[in-house]
Amino acid sequence: MREPEFSGHPVAASALEDTHDYPASAAALEMASVCESPKRRIAWAIALSALLHAVVLLTLGLSGRDSARRDYAPEPRLSVELQSGRDTEHDQAGPVERPAAPTVKPREELAAASASRWSGIPSPPGAIARVAPAPAQNDSTADATQADGSVQSDSPPEETPVVTTQADSDRQAAARVEGARQQVALSRAQQSRLAQWVIRAAQGLQDAGLREARLSLEHEGRRYVAALQRRPAANDMDFDHINVEITTQENGRRLRTWLHMKRLALSHFAQLVDRWDDRVQFHGDAVVGRFHSNSQIIVGYDRSVAPRFLGKVTTTAGGFGIASALGERGGEEMFPAGIETRARRIALPDAIPTFASEHGIEPAKKMHSIVRDTRITFYPDGSYGVQELGSGSAEQRRPLSEPTWIVGGRRTAVYVRGTVCGKVLVYSPERIVIEGSLVYAHDPRSTPDADDYLGLLSGGDVEIARPEVTGPGDLAIHAAVYARRRFLVSDEDASPNGTLSIYGSVTAGSLSATEPRYVTKYEFDRRFEQLRPPGFPLTNRYEIEAWDAAWRQVNDDRSGAAADP
Repeated sequence: MREPEFSGHPVAASALEDTHDYPASAAALEMASVCESPKRRIAWAIALSALLHAVVLLTLGLSGRDSARRDYAPEPRLSVELQSGRDTEHDQAGPVERPAAPTVKPREELAAASASRWSGIPSPPGAIARVAPAPAQNDSTADATQADGSVQSDSPPEETPVVTTQADSDRQAAARVEGARQQVALSRAQQSRLAQWVIRAAQGLQDAGLREARLSLEHEGRRYVAALQRRPAANDMDFDHINVEITTQENGRRLRTWLHMKRLALSHFAQLVDRWDDRVQFHGDAVVGRFHSNSQIIVGYDRSVAPRFLGKVTTTAGGFGIASALGERGGEEMFPAGIETRARRIALPDAIPTFASEHGIEPAKKMHSIVRDTRITFYPDGSYGVQELGSGSAEQRRPLSEPTWIVGGRRTAVYVRGTVCGKVLVYSPERIVIEGSLVYAHDPRSTPDADDYLGLLSGGDVEIARPEVTGPGDLAIHAAVYARRRFLVSDEDASPNGTLSIYGSVTAGSLSATEPRYVTKYEFDRRFEQLRPPGFPLTNRYEIEAWDAAWRQVNDDRSGAAADP
């Protein structure tokens, strides 16, 4: 008799013990053998089942231990569906920390983690990114992620947070890359050199009376070609403009840049002085806006008062002079926006042009000629009064046209005061006297659409009348003022003290003292950046108005004309 193979199994051992304890005859043994065969088959089946269960349990145990490891956790994928439906982008979110048990992170956590990667991108309606959760093992109802990144599920739909985002198609992305490849930023050295070159060229174009020019520059082994096209002022309140196209070659590529230039008017400056009087100093004064002097300016200060230049300051001199000083005052305190020394000179016009020939004015409609000394009083209803001095005649009222030119003849003086409602220029070849406050009916500082403009233009002096004429205290002037010879305050030693406030612009050959009668405050009228008072003089200076400061590749062979891009 053999030892049973399953001696270790309790059921098989019991059967063997029974046959061993009770011997029988041969027939009986044969019968016992026949009866024992089914029992052995049952024992074999039981033993095999037990072995299979042990293998399954061992496999599950190893699987549980593997699933507890960090690097086993499935990585969530972010599927971005474009609004156009033409492209899909997948973004790996990276490994996720998981607990020891094989669990799946909630959808809310995955959506929030994915959202943080796209938080800076605007979200148009319809462009959404759905987050697919990691499937659980042995879960027949889990979502299956298809190859295209979409999600298919047999389970009932549930409320799922979505992340809104936006992305470019392949074509858009390629176009953006190509645009960046075709664009090259100008270096600072290039910008400075080219700016100086085209500004000089623009002035030469103006002096020669040309509309178009083409010129070249060789600099540091590189050739630049500039095409300039000048557009004269469209009307008597516009400026001259020049469009410039500059081309060059780099690494076999033809590059081009555009810039636009504007001719400055005298009214572009809060204050512009040609010859500074060394007997005059800025003391308690303030200039709000651009300031320029063709000579050295002189300042004075003490512990309580100092001048303030609240804008760009340029001077042809190497610095500024100090006439009197009490205490410590730094240049940065008086010139908080900085001061540029040794700047280019801005020449004042040698003579005032003949208005009718220069601007094509119809004298009967727009120009009012004056042949004797005359007082002009402006009224807020849009009219003005005219009275010849010394004639004894009554004042005559006239409406302001759009615009009106009041032009004095040779050796005539014009006296002005009142409230201006309209667009007007007052000109005298000799002298303009301001007899009182001269203001706009609609103050641009409080009325955004204010459309009143006044220019005072003198080939000689612009003068503030004596205190008994203007009255004591403050005086306000809203205008662009040009005094070819001198802007002066009569009886500057008079008291009591007041403030002379000029809202607009003042250009003068020189300035008189104003204190103690007036402390002066100059404030630039920002509208003068876009328009000038009718017929107000232009300078010989151009400045760059717009420039993207980048080279762009030219993809065709045309030479290119200077025009708006």
